[in-house]
Amino acid sequence: MSSGITVDDECKNAFQDLKVTHDYKFVLFKISDDNKAIIVDTTSLGPYEDMEKVDPAEKDAKLAARKAAKEKLSQKPELEIYESFVKLLPENECRYAVYDFAYQKDGSDRNKILFYAWSPDTAKIKNKMVYASSKDSLRKSLIGVAQDVQATDLEEASYETALDKVLRTAR
Repeated sequence: MSSGITVDDECKNAFQDLKVTHDYKFVLFKISDDNKAIIVDTTSLGPYEDMEKVDPAEKDAKLAARKAAKEKLSQKPELEIYESFVKLLPENECRYAVYDFAYQKDGSDRNKILFYAWSPDTAKIKNKMVYASSKDSLRKSLIGVAQDVQATDLEEASYETALDKVLRTAR
């Protein structure tokens, strides 16, 4: 089922920044207020800014600021970053997200990109229906996601639940 809601190019760009250059640990997406497109809501470094669209006179300063924020974030423990991600999930509204999940298996560090469909029990039915019918268009545009997580409450979005999920399927 398709809702006719498009995926904004910034979603794909932000995902590439997460996947390829590891600029972000996570990216949250939402449906625009006019219900026409899926857009970037926020990232692990704050509001998203597509560097391809930044004024060239400001680009170096913005890239330096992003690098500094990324370095500061990399000093935080994985659990702390994950908890800050979960806190950004709205209590009464749906969201999509991708998270570059770091974990250890057999003594080695690993990463998997998880796709989240956040649909809290407290969200309005219409909001849930629009998000459910639009999920596939976003999900199919994000090439490289390892696993999907459907969460309706904080327990299903918890670090322990995500870790259990990746460990069960890790090879």
